[in-house]
Amino acid sequence: MNIRTTLVASALTFSVLFVTVGLRGQNFEGDQRSAIDSLRSINTAEVTYQMDFGKGWSSTLAALEVPQIRSKFTPETGAWLDNAVKSTKKGAYIFTYKAGEPDASGKITTYTVSARRAKWHKGLWSFFSDDSGIIRGTDENRAAKASDPPLH
Repeated sequence: MNIRTTLVASALTFSVLFVTVGLRGQNFEGDQRSAIDSLRSINTAEVTYQMDFGKGWSSTLAALEVPQIRSKFTPETGAWLDNAVKSTKKGAYIFTYKAGEPDASGKITTYTVSARRAKWHKGLWSFFSDDSGIIRGTDENRAAKASDPPLH
C-alpha cells in the first residue's frame, strides 16, 4: 500500500467519523440518511478497489457491485457495493458517478459522486463526495457540488 492510499484510507475513516458526529446536529430523514450512508459505502469501496487492484479508482459504480454469481474478483467485477446503488437510483435519490480521465499509466486518479433527490421540496438535501472522502451537502434545489460545505 502506497502513502497516498494510506492517506486516503485515513481521510475516509476520519470523514466517516466526522459525518457521523455531524449528523447528530441535522434532522435527516430515512432516505437522506440512506443517501449519506451510500456515499460513505462508495468512498470505502473505492479505497478497497484501489488497494486490491492498484488501478486507481473504479471507472463505474458497476465495477464496485457484488456480482450475482460469485466469481473471481476482477476490476470489472468487484464485490464491495450494494447492488441497488449501481442502478443509479436508491430510495428517493438518484446517484451520479463520474470517474476522472485515466493518467498516462491508466490509473483513474479522481472521481465524483452525487446523490440528488428525485423530487425535491424544501427541507430536503442533495449530497456530494469525491476522492477526498468528504461528504458535502446543500438544501437548495440543485445537485450538491465540491464547493458546498461539508456535513457537520
